[in-house]
Amino acid sequence: MGSEDTGPAASSPEPEGEEPAESKASEAGDADSTGEDEGGLGSMEPEDEGASDTDPPAEDEGESGADSMPEDAPEIEPPKSGYLVFPDFTEQPIPESQWLIGRADLTKFLRDPKMANEISRGHLTVFQDGEKFFIEDGKTMVQEKASSNKTWVVRGGTRILVTGTGRNELQDADEIDVAELVTIQFVMK
Repeated sequence: MGSEDTGPAASSPEPEGEEPAESKASEAGDADSTGEDEGGLGSMEPEDEGASDTDPPAEDEGESGADSMPEDAPEIEPPKSGYLVFPDFTEQPIPESQWLIGRADLTKFLRDPKMANEISRGHLTVFQDGEKFFIEDGKTMVQEKASSNKTWVVRGGTRILVTGTGRNELQDADEIDVAELVTIQFVMK
């Protein structure tokens, strides 16, 4: 008779004063005989937690992504590249390294080929420094000396002497006048 007290029911981990799980399940089964929730009260979850698999709602998705910027915020544009547009309308991008432009590059644009010697072999240098573009007619890494027949930048109708003045920043739509013989345009795209 004492052996009944030491059986599996006596050693169950359930707290004192509560019925064994088997009797709770049978009571739940009696109350709801459809069999939909056989897990008892312990398996019931609040409605909020069950929806967490589908959260957040579709309308909230845009707020946390790249589209979360206010509509009034300006878009960040990638840095523009600088190009030289030659008289035949060919465009050449300005490299990050210094680019020496001279007689060999420009003779084909002369009205009179006999004027070729008016353009120095290394007449001017263009280059990029950061996001800005520059022109120089003088001693540079790739140019030995300033040209003898000069270089100007024409900006808004104003001629700016470049020869011997160090580096000069180029602005979109500037024109480069080489020895008053060839005009090259600088553009940014």
